[in-house]
Amino acid sequence: MPLSRRSVLLGLCTATALVAASALPAQPMAAPGGNAVVRRLRVWQCVNEDCEPYIYDPSIGAEYTEDENNPIPPGVSFAELPEDWVCPVCADPKSHFLPTSTWVEVAVPV
Repeated sequence: MPLSRRSVLLGLCTATALVAASALPAQPMAAPGGNAVVRRLRVWQCVNEDCEPYIYDPSIGAEYTEDENNPIPPGVSFAELPEDWVCPVCADPKSHFLPTSTWVEVAVPV
């Protein structure tokens, strides 16, 4: 059965809305209970070909090789990582990471 113009337009509108929503920056929102803020943060991936690859997921946090006693806690966006932070697997700098299409929501205490 051929697609109607209406179904094609509806599909295009839906796809456009999904793309626009994925381009939104991290937006803090009040979490239920009021003790935390929910942040929508993008997941980043190391592009070094020799890396596993390493995925920086802000809902998990990360190791901080410069200060092993103070790891990066969950809820820290990639932009908020220290400038001297490096990939825990291959030691490449932040400049060797690219954003993925994946976003996560993280409740961060206030």
